[in-house]
Amino acid sequence: MHIQEKKTHSRWYRANLWIHRWISLFVALPFAILCMTGVVLIFHEEIEHLTGSAPQAAQSGAQAPRPLMASIFAAERAYPGERVQSATLDAEHFPGLVLLGLLKDGEGFQQARWVYADIAQATLVEQPAFDETLMGFLLELHAQWFLGTVGELIGALIALLVLLSLVSGVVVYAPYIRKFLFGIIRSGKGRRLLQLDLHNLIGSVVLGWVFVVTLTGVLLGFGTVAIGVWQLTELDALRQQYRQEIPSPGLTAPDLDRVYAAAAEAARGWNPTTVLFPGSEYSTPMHYLVLLQGGHGFDEKMLQLALVDSHSFEVTRLMQLPVYLKAILLSQPLHFGDYGGMPLKILWASCTLLTLFITLNGAWLWWAKRRKIN
Repeated sequence: MHIQEKKTHSRWYRANLWIHRWISLFVALPFAILCMTGVVLIFHEEIEHLTGSAPQAAQSGAQAPRPLMASIFAAERAYPGERVQSATLDAEHFPGLVLLGLLKDGEGFQQARWVYADIAQATLVEQPAFDETLMGFLLELHAQWFLGTVGELIGALIALLVLLSLVSGVVVYAPYIRKFLFGIIRSGKGRRLLQLDLHNLIGSVVLGWVFVVTLTGVLLGFGTVAIGVWQLTELDALRQQYRQEIPSPGLTAPDLDRVYAAAAEAARGWNPTTVLFPGSEYSTPMHYLVLLQGGHGFDEKMLQLALVDSHSFEVTRLMQLPVYLKAILLSQPLHFGDYGGMPLKILWASCTLLTLFITLNGAWLWWAKRRKIN
């Protein structure tokens, strides 16, 4: 028996063949759904602007800047009984707008009402709720399977199984590289051999990309759990440190602008984006927790935190995120190709469609073998 035949009949080879075949079949349908929703979500910004579902600030010429608190008061007047607990500025994607999260007493951010306000006008921007839009529907399906945190963990499990299928597929295909010229397509020898060659060729081409996307998918699936771990460890330690302090009094008009300014001054080169208010589930009773985004290079996809005293508006502490949260932050742009402009998005979409093809064609190969189709 030749060495080649020994390799393809070893227990190791047969075990990987079994793993690749049955795990691939098991995840084929959910993974195909992830590919189809993912290829649309890659272009979510362009689709939202094209369909007019993206919120926009009014264009009424130059206006004197208004305090951010004016927008907060407008939101709280529009929704009595709810209080703003977070504010987010995203000048790159939503210039002139602030995203506000409103909560009723006793609610967490999972029950928050999210509204955009025009900063210059201090008025709310009319728009459908995000979960009622096409992009909101697809994102909830892709990220959570409409099951919340449980759905995120299911997605992580699917990604882990896909990773296992990838590794076993490499083991199965490797012995044939010496037997056949890499990339050979055997035409005229039946549909199944043609589809098998396409499966192996395309699978080899997108292997590295699929590995990166599925690995980042695993990390993103544990995102909510990781934030919960951070709350129970580092954030709880902060709350214990300041548990004897008196909670912040009611806010006054200029406060939020001072919070942003203090955080920007303390962390030069970092842009404050989100402010979480005192007493919320992500802050201490007497501090604003500010998320700051890096301005250049690798830091552009990273965050650091600033604690801003709600009385003095001085930065009490600058903090780095733990490594596991940094890994999750880095995973998001890698997962959706959101760091290299339109050319990279097109590449990501092309690889997604090729991966969808080998997912479906792999299921067809199994069915064709059972039916003995030439």
